[in-house]
Amino acid sequence: MVDDTGKLSLDALISTCYDGVLDEARWDQALRDFNQWAGGMGFHSVTWDRARHCATRDSHSLNASPDLIREFVEKLAPTDPRVALMLRQPVGHAMRCHHHLSDRYVARSELFNEFLIPNGVRYTYGLHLDGADGTSELLAILRSPDHAPFEDADNAPELEMLTRHIARAARLRAGTRHLQAQAAMGMSVLDHLEMAIVVTDETSHAHYLNVAAHQILGSTRSIGIRGGKLSALLPSDDQAMRRLIVNATAAMPVAGSYRLHSDNQRHWVVTVLPLRESHACAAPWQRPMAMLTIGELDRRVALGPYTLKVLFGLSPAEARLAQALAEGRELAQYAQDANVATNTARTQLRHIFDKTGCRRQTDLLRLLHAIPALRIHAPG
Repeated sequence: MVDDTGKLSLDALISTCYDGVLDEARWDQALRDFNQWAGGMGFHSVTWDRARHCATRDSHSLNASPDLIREFVEKLAPTDPRVALMLRQPVGHAMRCHHHLSDRYVARSELFNEFLIPNGVRYTYGLHLDGADGTSELLAILRSPDHAPFEDADNAPELEMLTRHIARAARLRAGTRHLQAQAAMGMSVLDHLEMAIVVTDETSHAHYLNVAAHQILGSTRSIGIRGGKLSALLPSDDQAMRRLIVNATAAMPVAGSYRLHSDNQRHWVVTVLPLRESHACAAPWQRPMAMLTIGELDRRVALGPYTLKVLFGLSPAEARLAQALAEGRELAQYAQDANVATNTARTQLRHIFDKTGCRRQTDLLRLLHAIPALRIHAPG
């Protein structure tokens, strides 16, 4: 949207910034619009690996050949003083290159005289933005030698306001990319489990099925995906399963299990677990979700810490404790065997309750023993 003068409206630009948190194309448009607002000839955005001191990816709106951009990114950027200046700025703050690099410096600079200026670049308005996993996003708005340098008064106060919004949106993008990567890893792990896993929202709409779930739901009429929702064949089974899903996605979530009655040949049991925010697979939806396991009572896989870690998002120590309790060991005995303080084990147990939706140790044991895919080795 543009105003009466033909200039992009401030509100529209800010809106595009936040649209770009989850949409790469909208983020690119936001940077183009920001460049236009700031009076630049183009932008160049670089993802900078701080540990390796190099660029890992870039995007730009410059009228330059791919070879020229590649030469800068791969050969010149690591020694470019503007990169060092941007990295020294606090995240979210702007750097105007002529405030740091004098005309005398520029006149003697090989980078400026043999590369930047011949290619139409003299002035830089640079931003140090949040990146994900040990990186920074360096955004440069560029001006040519025949243009005035960037000054504090340029489009003030709008430029400073837009800078803050760009920085905030970049911070959200960095956090979202980390969560998406974490979730993708979690989903990949679920695909390697032998048990069937389905993730639904509070309305029973199915958002994810692992490989085993696709196979099981294709082999029985007792339970399946109908109209996008997980449902059971018999109305009584369907109501019971929906009630468990609602309980697992409530403000105070509770886990539970139910045995289906619609198949006399195979004994199907559904266990519904709250998908907590702390779980690696919770990131894509940002809303209460439930994780369901579906399996037969007479076909189980052995319980292990790894399976518990994946199902409930437990830490390795919490998973080991949960397995020990499921196998009949007392908390104090486990603490002694694991060489940890009893209070530490109690703290781990509280974390297990929170992640599983259980409120007492008896609830936890009932839940673990009810999961159809797990075979628990109890003493005796």
